[in-house]
Amino acid sequence: MSAVWRASRAAVKRRKLQTTIIGVVVLLSTTTITIALALMAAAAAPFDDAFSQQRGAHVVATFDSAKVSDAQVAQTAHRRGVEAAGPFGEAVVAVPDGTPGMVAGPLTVVGRSGPQSPVDHLDLWAGHWPTGPGEIVLNSRPSGRSASFPPEFTVPLPDGSSLRVVGFASSVSQSAGAWVTPGQLASLHPRSVQMLYRFADPETDQSVRAGLATATAGLPPDALTGSQSYLALKKAVSARTDAYAPFLMTFGVLGLVVAVLIVANVVSGAVVSGLRHIGVLKALGFTPNQVAAVYVLMISVPAVAGCLIGVVLGNLLARPLLSSAFQGLGVQDVSVSLWVDVVALLGMPAVVALAALGPALRAHRLSAAEAITAGSAPRVGRALGVQRRLGGSGLPRSVSLGLGLPVARPARTALTVAVIVLVKPP
Repeated sequence: MSAVWRASRAAVKRRKLQTTIIGVVVLLSTTTITIALALMAAAAAPFDDAFSQQRGAHVVATFDSAKVSDAQVAQTAHRRGVEAAGPFGEAVVAVPDGTPGMVAGPLTVVGRSGPQSPVDHLDLWAGHWPTGPGEIVLNSRPSGRSASFPPEFTVPLPDGSSLRVVGFASSVSQSAGAWVTPGQLASLHPRSVQMLYRFADPETDQSVRAGLATATAGLPPDALTGSQSYLALKKAVSARTDAYAPFLMTFGVLGLVVAVLIVANVVSGAVVSGLRHIGVLKALGFTPNQVAAVYVLMISVPAVAGCLIGVVLGNLLARPLLSSAFQGLGVQDVSVSLWVDVVALLGMPAVVALAALGPALRAHRLSAAEAITAGSAPRVGRALGVQRRLGGSGLPRSVSLGLGLPVARPARTALTVAVIVLVKPP
């Protein structure tokens, strides 16, 4: 094994240009594959990922404060199979026409002491949480507004006062349009109480309704004034993401295919061009298995190095793409899934090894003399006949040789054509 390693290491050092090309090709291909797989994985279930990260509410329920007390509502969190957060006071503020940076109409404002909660974590992506009277945080997706808060950015109130916007948060449950401190909410004269529920079995509409019925059992029948199921919200979000998910999946599949074809083309060419080196190794006493191992190692060393760097680069480039593609869902930390990195780290070296193993096994069957003379001995067969006819056609020698190569090497020609067809823009 030491002889195999020394021979492969010497070949890597001697063939610096070939080693560099293989490393760069594998690096770029691995980067493409990592990004493609990351987009494919994220496109499969963006809402589910965001909902899981933020522990979204399966039901956002609103109760009439005049018909049920906060203590009665709080007891609903202790029912079997129910996890809840609240009660939070809720008020509705009418935003007048012409308010800068806001849409006119009713604005649901909820009083919460902070963005963290056992249910419905809020992604406070800009500014800070209200710390005192006169401050408000708006529910806005990261692309919705700039992260600046000029003093005139306010929400007017019916009594003539206003609340200054100090931050933007995102709720995957869409539990409110804005949040203030509980003390500030008291000045808005809330008439409702909000509870955020998670259930043990939330898979269907029937199970969600059953969970809500279990939680609200014992309350006055008309105390529940409204509820929002996460399934309806998921359906609405899916309608938006379905528009771009096919494009992401298509890009991912094409990226995978192109990367594999490029690697196979470059690596197989490098191995075929080194048949003479294989013959020399056999003449020195290397067994056929050792010769094959030398060549696989010689190709794999730069490939593994390029693969490692490509995975890191792919992770760095995929993050902004994922953030841009799925903005507005409230994802707090957009990152590449672990399985994507594992597949790229294991898959690309395997592809390179297979691409090198095919030609190496071909040389495995040749004698030392045949391997040494490969490429220089006269060729026979249909390819030679085609090249002879092209040579006698009067075309320049460089043109006739170039036209004859696709016939001489049909497999590599097919790989090259496939790559060009796939990467050519429409």
